[in-house]
Amino acid sequence: MITISQLDNGVTIATSASSHRQTACVGLWLKNGARNQSDTQTGYAHFLEHLVFKETTRHTGRQLAEQFEAMGGEINAETGRELTSFHGTVPSRFCSEILQLFIEMLTRAAFDENDFRLERDVVLQELAMLRDDPEEALEDFGTEQVWPRQPMGRQILGDLESLANSSKEILYDYLDSVLIPENIMIVATGKIDHEQILRDCKPLQDITSRQQPGCAAPRFIQTQSHLDIDAGQRHLLWVMPAVPCSHRQQPACDIASYILAGGYDSYLYQALREETGLVYSVDSRVDHYSDAGLWFIQTNTDSEHADKVTQTVVTIMDKLVSKGPDKNDLDKARKHLQSSLVLEQDDLESEMDRLARDLFYSGRIITLDEKLRQFEQVTPEDIRNIVLPAWGRVSHFTAGPASR
Repeated sequence: MITISQLDNGVTIATSASSHRQTACVGLWLKNGARNQSDTQTGYAHFLEHLVFKETTRHTGRQLAEQFEAMGGEINAETGRELTSFHGTVPSRFCSEILQLFIEMLTRAAFDENDFRLERDVVLQELAMLRDDPEEALEDFGTEQVWPRQPMGRQILGDLESLANSSKEILYDYLDSVLIPENIMIVATGKIDHEQILRDCKPLQDITSRQQPGCAAPRFIQTQSHLDIDAGQRHLLWVMPAVPCSHRQQPACDIASYILAGGYDSYLYQALREETGLVYSVDSRVDHYSDAGLWFIQTNTDSEHADKVTQTVVTIMDKLVSKGPDKNDLDKARKHLQSSLVLEQDDLESEMDRLARDLFYSGRIITLDEKLRQFEQVTPEDIRNIVLPAWGRVSHFTAGPASR
């Protein structure tokens, strides 16, 4: 049973109780990410996600780690372009304890100068790891190119300059600025007690409501460029504009992405791997946000095959634009995505994530039946109508050693 409550100051608490389970997944979500940062704050949301694990007024970082470890299960945190989450799946008897620790980390953070410097070094190492991953580096590069000089286009991890210019005091000020009750959500699934969770959330009632500065929707720029990096292969990326979350065309967009490169039977996988052996893998993914979206198609191949791979992608996309998908291919993709939705119902973390995103992006819980029905209503013409404008504004990027 799904229950939604709201504290007097605007904090939302949503739970989905399943009494037959022995585990619970608890998430504390902030409507805060890369888009909520100024030019000089690039990477602060992600840096803050690290820092709050270091120390509170009640626990040292070591004590926090020991308590999380003692619960077993999985504890994690993630920072995205619009949302940050702290979440864990644990035996249900630890539900209150993990939630209270998450709340304490944000409302009683007490990291000192040494914590700050050490964790900044950790983030710098994470940045270095990213530069060693051609696929990740190219995707960040492409995003920054199509959304240039805009918060949504900036790298989530930040950059060397912004991190170097940060300080403990600046990060405390940033934490205070993003703790806005209307942008905080507690979501729990599994064997949980909604009323107990409300009691556990009492410290959040002390957070004062205030306005957060707005952020304009990102503007997509069509372009092409090469990223010169040390890599053994040529990495290829196509980026297209996509519809935002909850848009009526979102189901068609997701099906189109799957038809292209979502599985072993997809158009690009068959053409580039199974029929020609030009690539090992090819991927298509759509990221939907509150007021925009990006569609990525990415693969890599030996440099001498790059032109042939590119031409194959162009040919398949042009055909999809002109003729739309085969009805049988549409039906297979639809059934796969519908089955994935059904399977997610048995995964507590997936359910927790879905509830949070439904509430943040749609303002309501979208039922499984409604989502299945939305996929069922997609037609070949809907696919063509979503691919046509997207491919018409495609940006193309490559990465690898500079061409000689």
